[in-house]
Amino acid sequence: MTVNRRSADYTIKGFLYQFNKTILEILNSSDSTIVTVEGIIEDIDVSTPTGIKAIQCKYHEAVEKFTPSAIFKPLLQMMDSFTQNPNADVKYILFAHFPDLSETNAPSKCGVNELNAALMSKDAKLAPLIKKLKGKVNVTKFRKVFTLHAGQTYDKLVSDVHAAIISAGIPKDDIDTLAYPNALELIANISCKHNPKERKVSKKQLVDRLIAVKKTAISRWTLALDSREKLLKERRKQMKQNLNINTRLRYFLVNCESFDDFDTEFVLLISDYLGKYHFKQAHTQTPLFCLRAADKVFWEIQKRLHQKKIITNDGDIKIDFDENRFFREPLKIKKSAGVIQREFDLRILQWGTNVSILDRHKSDDLFILGHSDSIELNTKDVNVEVLDTYSIKEIKYMLGVCDGYD
Repeated sequence: MTVNRRSADYTIKGFLYQFNKTILEILNSSDSTIVTVEGIIEDIDVSTPTGIKAIQCKYHEAVEKFTPSAIFKPLLQMMDSFTQNPNADVKYILFAHFPDLSETNAPSKCGVNELNAALMSKDAKLAPLIKKLKGKVNVTKFRKVFTLHAGQTYDKLVSDVHAAIISAGIPKDDIDTLAYPNALELIANISCKHNPKERKVSKKQLVDRLIAVKKTAISRWTLALDSREKLLKERRKQMKQNLNINTRLRYFLVNCESFDDFDTEFVLLISDYLGKYHFKQAHTQTPLFCLRAADKVFWEIQKRLHQKKIITNDGDIKIDFDENRFFREPLKIKKSAGVIQREFDLRILQWGTNVSILDRHKSDDLFILGHSDSIELNTKDVNVEVLDTYSIKEIKYMLGVCDGYD
């Protein structure tokens, strides 16, 4: 598996490499081991009854030849951590991939001489760290607890993660579209937690989560994989059953700034959605779109919907918001061929002080479109569909209102 061409920049690949290494460390650990994602010491802290293994990951696919200077920064960072806790039982591991670095030659690539060279580097970006460490680090002592480990290629690492997931008891058929993307998403989410206690995970916790997942994770991380097309197709299939039920009440929370094509595609999304899921008498529930957007954007969207003859209900009476007016049912007139003309086609709300009303009028389905760190809503007893992409076209595809997304 390779990273999709669209998102194949080295920054994203570096993060994915670290997430994969984290998953592998967790799945290969014992029941008593706790792994801290984005650890207090390094990228991955593996705590066992006998000590801590602190791992920093570096992926240098585009660098043809290993040079010590390429790892000076992580070496200085590790020596800094070591000087702060010289007596702690910590093993420092730099897990680095360079095309010409192997398990055979790695041990000879970074010894006391290379550590001293890092401390004498003239790189201005490293100067603050070097100044901080001057006269404080015992290089010989640090070398005894440090290992340069040759990381495998990205593809080999992903392959190893797949094998570890299968060994943990997950059915092989669930790996590509359920277990693996959800494992990546889980680690990515945990890495963002501010409280270190919330970044701790055991093998059992991870495996239990992966066994329980029934929905493909759709996020910027998982859509950076080469399996993007497969993931979008699977998510579309998973949502189809509920979308085909005429009587479900659906809310859409939309983070407008998340999308590259919001201005050109969002009004079309609403129009296409209404044309497929809210046009006949059997469609009894009025959809609600709640936009996380600036006032100007919110008003502009309402204006453009009006110009397309899509009638909205925003619940406003002059300058006041009226909850009963907002949630009233529209008057309906039956037209020919079973088509219904409604007083309004959808409810529209701007994310803000009035959003708490959504907890008093719960939906059947809550679609979260775009990236949201938190939604601040009570989602108990609500089917939540998180579609965290950059593209409204991909949203339309997954909702089944169009057959392509490019």
